[in-house]
Amino acid sequence: MIRAMRDEMAPPAPAAADFFGDFGPSVACAACAILVLAIAVIDKLTGYDLHLGVLYLVPITMMTWSAGRTWGLGLSVATALLWLAIFSGQHHYADSFYFYWDGAVLFITLVIVVVLVARLREALRAHELSFTVLETLDAPAYVVDLQRGDVLVGNREFRDAFAGRAAGELARYPARESRFRLADGRPALLRILTL
Repeated sequence: MIRAMRDEMAPPAPAAADFFGDFGPSVACAACAILVLAIAVIDKLTGYDLHLGVLYLVPITMMTWSAGRTWGLGLSVATALLWLAIFSGQHHYADSFYFYWDGAVLFITLVIVVVLVARLREALRAHELSFTVLETLDAPAYVVDLQRGDVLVGNREFRDAFAGRAAGELARYPARESRFRLADGRPALLRILTL
């Protein structure tokens, strides 16, 4: 079934500002380091029985989003080492292996979050860039999902003149075409109408 592009389809919202606005990665690094230290102090005060390791995900995520994967990984290493240093003499395990196992699990969890947030950040920026490029074209242009036959997105000129038309109907117009694959592997077609 071929579905038409909806009339109400609007261009994407402008890119949201990062957590720390125009201040850049240096303020992000400082704020996240302070937040990690604050969580570590609270973690120390509440004792080993109330494990607050999940709270470290907040500054790790903020750091990764604001400054990138490398800084997120660096803060993850520092956080795991800080946690080990704080609780090295307080753990109640019979064998120290289990204490270091807890530290390793915390570190691995932080690294997984860093990798996922970094990938999300890169994907959103790539999507934003590709849509920005599409919007700058002077001719009507749109992208069709070839498996579903849907018009996925179109630039302003396309929306003004052709919104609501089915992909099959649009295929009759002369266009320059380029095939590519979407991020999930589905085949797609970019059509720039040459009217």
